[in-house]
Amino acid sequence: MKCINYYNYIFVVLFLGFCVSCVKNKPKTLYEPDRGPFSQIVQSGQSLSQIIIPAKPTYLEEFAATELQKYIEKIADASIPIIKEDETREYPFSIVLGATKKSDEVEIQPNEAGMGRDGFEIKSLKDDLIIRGRNDLGTLFGVYELLERYFEVRWFMPGEEYYPRSNNLELGQINLIYKPSFTFRWVGRGEWPLHQRMNCFINAEGMDVGVNWKWHFHTFRRLMPPELYYEEHPEYFALVNGERTITDSRSSGNQLCTSNPDVIREVAKNLIDTLNVEPDIEIITLAPNDGRGFCECEECSSLDEPGRDWHAGYSNRLAIFNREVSAIVKEKYPYVLIKVGAYAMYARPPLSEDYKPEDNQIIQLCHLYFCHTHPLGSNMCKEGETYESSPEYQPNQEFEKILDQWLDLSPHLFVYEYYSIDGMGRANLPWPMVHNMRSDIPYYRDKGVEGFYTQQSDNLFYRLGLNYYIAAKLCWNADLNVDALINDYFEKFYGKAAEPMKEFYMSMEESMLEWNKCSSYGLQGVTPIGIDLFTPELIEEMEQSLITAESLSVDDEIIVRRVAMARRVYNETIESLTELGYL
Repeated sequence: MKCINYYNYIFVVLFLGFCVSCVKNKPKTLYEPDRGPFSQIVQSGQSLSQIIIPAKPTYLEEFAATELQKYIEKIADASIPIIKEDETREYPFSIVLGATKKSDEVEIQPNEAGMGRDGFEIKSLKDDLIIRGRNDLGTLFGVYELLERYFEVRWFMPGEEYYPRSNNLELGQINLIYKPSFTFRWVGRGEWPLHQRMNCFINAEGMDVGVNWKWHFHTFRRLMPPELYYEEHPEYFALVNGERTITDSRSSGNQLCTSNPDVIREVAKNLIDTLNVEPDIEIITLAPNDGRGFCECEECSSLDEPGRDWHAGYSNRLAIFNREVSAIVKEKYPYVLIKVGAYAMYARPPLSEDYKPEDNQIIQLCHLYFCHTHPLGSNMCKEGETYESSPEYQPNQEFEKILDQWLDLSPHLFVYEYYSIDGMGRANLPWPMVHNMRSDIPYYRDKGVEGFYTQQSDNLFYRLGLNYYIAAKLCWNADLNVDALINDYFEKFYGKAAEPMKEFYMSMEESMLEWNKCSSYGLQGVTPIGIDLFTPELIEEMEQSLITAESLSVDDEIIVRRVAMARRVYNETIESLTELGYL
């Protein structure tokens, strides 16, 4: 890497405590070990313990027990029996899961103040270890926390896990009451995020568990399909360039005339009809379709606040629409949260001092068209130095103000992040983001943000898996030592090749810091980043790191496969830069 010769980089390094040293220069370990006295649960490959579940366990309590049993067997080749609490114990030590009589006897009382929605308590007794969640999902999360903290199990990406091998396993004294950093956590879908203790759009053996959330974001088309409504009621749809027309697009356009009272009533009715069919829904989404095409009729336009910038162009009209629809739904379903968007041209709240969202609304604020190079709270976005002003772009300092404004208006704020897309992602280039998320996610937690989500794609794990992994870990526990987390990741994921593979990825982080320009959707796209980030020096360093990693991993087929993912990233980077004319 070339020498970094400007003050802002030094500031970033000091501000983030960003560690780019070799793996051998490790900070403290990721988790503090348990302490004695210890109880043997497996000795010489033979079980000395059992797992106890309630006499009438729930699905997730049974699943938690089988997960614990499965990973202990993977580690130690010992099958620990699962019994119900009214059955006879075979061994002196037990791991007791869920809402058992034993947990009641020792006064483990799940409560929201101490555990949040789905935290847990792990408590050591003389001959037992108790794990009980605030709910059944919390009990499962307690099992995963036990496996990760004390048995060194890791789930790095779908199909790629790590666990040590040992014929002897023991547990010391653990007294942990844990409350997740965010109430709602969404990084990925399926079983991988379940292992990371996410609670939105997760499943256990194909069964949906966690938060019952209906629909992701853009829902106008779902709630008022043009193919069902347009022929009889074209007035329900947006007037654009003097016409009310619809398109075949499934994702954009076809906006609604949100000032029309009939539209308000019909959308509310359709939300209620959905809840009548699925009354267990906890969150349901109400938001415009993606893109533009908002209604230009006199009634809608009159609701827009004059003189506001691009990020508030439609804020007031949509705030009124959202509040009126939410109020109707609340009459029948007062405890269902209606998630509405604060996004792009309606990111800012209205100016009116009388405005306040209904208390059944959760606001989803999107960190899009703001900076993804500099960390929140750093004041490093500087007009004329790191960015040139444009109507659609605002620096992070402005995003922080918008965040605070929404937090003042509503206790229900959900942040929508973009750790996988942008100009870089669209050009099949890596997107170094760890230097941001290591401080941004704790920043959100400390501000009081209730929920966190980042866009993520399973088919990009080979390229962006580190981003997804760090995001998920911090979403669950924003207090983790990120330097230790990074070292732990490379040591366990790449084994002998840990040091060069860390250099491969961290060299891109260094280059991103050195570049020091603001980047966002629609600002500083592929061209300047591609030229300035992937310098000849960086490309040479990445290639040498890969060659070293490949030579170190030749005798381990697992590590060979994982290093090959990075080789694919490198090859695609060279191909993309060549196609774009940068090389």
